[in-house]
Amino acid sequence: MVQRLRITFARSGGVKYLSHLELMRLWERVLRRAGWRVVHSQGFNPHPKISFAAALAVGVAGEAELMEVQLEVPRRPEEAARELAGRLPAGIEVRGVEEVPIEAAGLQRRLRAAEYVAMCPSGLSDDRLRLEVHRILSAGSLVRSRKREGKVQEYDLRPMIRSLEMVQGPAGRLGIRMELRTDAQGAGRPDEVLREMGLEPADCEITRLRLLLDE
Repeated sequence: MVQRLRITFARSGGVKYLSHLELMRLWERVLRRAGWRVVHSQGFNPHPKISFAAALAVGVAGEAELMEVQLEVPRRPEEAARELAGRLPAGIEVRGVEEVPIEAAGLQRRLRAAEYVAMCPSGLSDDRLRLEVHRILSAGSLVRSRKREGKVQEYDLRPMIRSLEMVQGPAGRLGIRMELRTDAQGAGRPDEVLREMGLEPADCEITRLRLLLDE
């Protein structure tokens, strides 16, 4: 009987600089070392049935990333968590394992939003951040442009922002918490929000805190 497990994991340290493809390959190796018999697709080029809710940009940490895997031989969730724990590289930590009905909708179809926090460079004025947060939330539209497949495209960033607020971290360091729409119609990017606020994303420490699924 095929079993479907959902794994919640964190990534930090050097692992956050892996591309999405490299992260997928890392998990494939981990599952092989754990002795899991992963279901493969049919056809000329079969691939393991492992899926992620959403790719994470290079350099962004994650506190509760979601992936699902289909197994030929079922495992109890607590047993699965133990088997993975001893085979994970530094920077990857399993936060939870649960069984999901095999017929349930996939993660990408259920994804609705993502919550991020970006810790800003020290010395940044809280008055400036408050003004920027207020300006963005009050805006009817925020037209921006970005290059895709060699072409410059305009888009409205404002509908992508579900919430935005200033937060305070350790030692009084200021940051921005944002909940961004992430679904089949579009996905908000934290780096674009930071640039709209006049901040350089490379100067900020960005973490995806959680992924929000439909009910």
